[in-house]
Amino acid sequence: MTADPDPVIRTLVAVVTVVCVTACAAQQVAVDETFSGTGGLVDDPDWVVTSGSLFRDRGEGWTGTPDAGGSAGDTGSAVFRMVSARRDLADVDVSLRLDVERLTSTGRTPARAYDGAHIWVRYRSDRELYAVSVDRRDATMVVKKKCAGGESNGGRYVDLSAVVPDTPIPLRRWQQISVTVRNQPDGSVVISADRDGHTVEAVDRGAECPPLREGGIGIRGDNAELRFDDIRVVEAG
Repeated sequence: MTADPDPVIRTLVAVVTVVCVTACAAQQVAVDETFSGTGGLVDDPDWVVTSGSLFRDRGEGWTGTPDAGGSAGDTGSAVFRMVSARRDLADVDVSLRLDVERLTSTGRTPARAYDGAHIWVRYRSDRELYAVSVDRRDATMVVKKKCAGGESNGGRYVDLSAVVPDTPIPLRRWQQISVTVRNQPDGSVVISADRDGHTVEAVDRGAECPPLREGGIGIRGDNAELRFDDIRVVEAG
């Protein structure tokens, strides 16, 4: 015959169960990417790479050595674009580790102020998205929206936040990045980001085009060799 559990233990188990059920109902993990597995070029249905090359190396995601592309064996990662296959993500918390190994330039991609790493949220297409510039050559952070119609690959960028100065890229060092995006009752969208204590926040009330309600998440690299890991996207309840 099994002895009755201690009543204190029964109470603790009940409380933990209630908390867990409540938390699980409120949040759901949509993306949990650790890049574990055999090294080499990544062919994963969860990710769409529209430019450049995505490698798995040392258990991390890697752009490879950036070059302009066009020849056998080239990476083309001077222009790197990867986005989630899922495009129905609305209110989410995005976190990842990011390392900018170095900045480069090529004949096709000369050095520009915005070179570096950018996190996409609400990506609907290459003409409609939010971009959080977390690491830029000009040592700034900023949140932008891209609207359809314009000279930037069929779209145009609109600054949503003030430019945060004095945030140089900590080259060859892992950074913890977090980005949060939320729909608001008044129809606006709030985007906020943190890079090791450097923060930027924006509110989109319909600048140039309507706020974006949902989309994918992704990473954009310009003239930058990037490593990234532990990409986690949690949907808010």
